[in-house]
Amino acid sequence: MLQSPKISTHAFVTTVVWAALGACAVAWGLALWPQDMRPLASAVAVSAQTALPQLQASDMAKVLGASSGPLVSSEAIQPAPLRFSLLGVAITQPGNALALISVDGQPAKPFHVGATVSPGWVLQAVTPTQALLGEALKTPTKTTLELPKRP
Repeated sequence: MLQSPKISTHAFVTTVVWAALGACAVAWGLALWPQDMRPLASAVAVSAQTALPQLQASDMAKVLGASSGPLVSSEAIQPAPLRFSLLGVAITQPGNALALISVDGQPAKPFHVGATVSPGWVLQAVTPTQALLGEALKTPTKTTLELPKRP
C-alpha cells in the first residue's frame, strides 16, 4: 500500500499566504491599469482635425479666380470650434474659474476668466461644462466650447 507524502503545516500555510499575496497584487495591478491608453487631449485633437478638411487660403483664391496671393488669412478661414478644444474646467468660487483649452492642436494650457486665449479671443466665462469666448471680456460671446462627452 502506497502512502501519500505528508505536507507540513508550515509549508501549507506559507503557500496559501503567498498565493493570497499574488492574487492581491494582480487585483491591484488590474485596478490601477489605465482603461484607455490614449490621452483625452490627442483623441479630441484628432477628431477635431478629421471632422472637416481645412481650407487653404491659396486654394480658395484659385477657386474664386485670383491670379496670385491669398485673399484672406488662414486664421480667418479656420472656424473657432476647430481651433479650440475645451479639455477641462475648474471653478473654485463665482468669478474665480479657469478652463483647460488646447489651441490649434497644441498641448492644453489653463486660462483664467479674462485671459487672452489667442489673438482676438478672450475667455469670458466658465460654467461646469462650457467655456465662453469672445473678442473682449464684456463683448458678446462669439463661440461656446463644450467639454467632450465621456463614455
